[in-house]
Amino acid sequence: MKIFESRPHISDMFCSLNEKHFGGEIPAIPVVWNSRMTTTAGYCRFKRYTGFELRPTKIDLSDRLFKSLGYDIQKIERTLIHEMVHAYLIHKHNEKGHTARFQRMMTDITGEKKNHRCHNYDVSEVRREARYTLICHRCGHEHGMTRKPKHSTYKHRGCGGKMTLNGDFNGVIEGTRSVKIF
Repeated sequence: MKIFESRPHISDMFCSLNEKHFGGEIPAIPVVWNSRMTTTAGYCRFKRYTGFELRPTKIDLSDRLFKSLGYDIQKIERTLIHEMVHAYLIHKHNEKGHTARFQRMMTDITGEKKNHRCHNYDVSEVRREARYTLICHRCGHEHGMTRKPKHSTYKHRGCGGKMTLNGDFNGVIEGTRSVKIF
């Protein structure tokens, strides 16, 4: 395990991994350290163009998470490969998500046959504390949120009950839309 004092150059890493695993077929897109991302290790961004065509536009890696892990080069490379597989599939097959093809490619590259959907990195140092709580009026389930909720009511996916900020029915604004959560 190689630990860095400062952030490694992920753009150079992208070019090298693109040649090694993808034959240079992923288009040149920005690969950047994102200081806002905390528990999400990486994210492949894309845009929809004419009709249904998707194109990868950028790859973000979490600066906070990897800094807390000492910029472990193996974890950074593993995450970057994960996001590059997304970029490749979006570019070549117009396919997003953790599909069967995605799983096969990750297994071929890493040699590990497992679900490649989520990381298992320690996020305890970077996890933000919930400042807001939504409470379901049907089953009492509580869901913490770090940012102020955008909507006044949400629908609990577990039981279908109405969830409101701190369980406050009086604060519900009539005519606002309900959004499913958790």
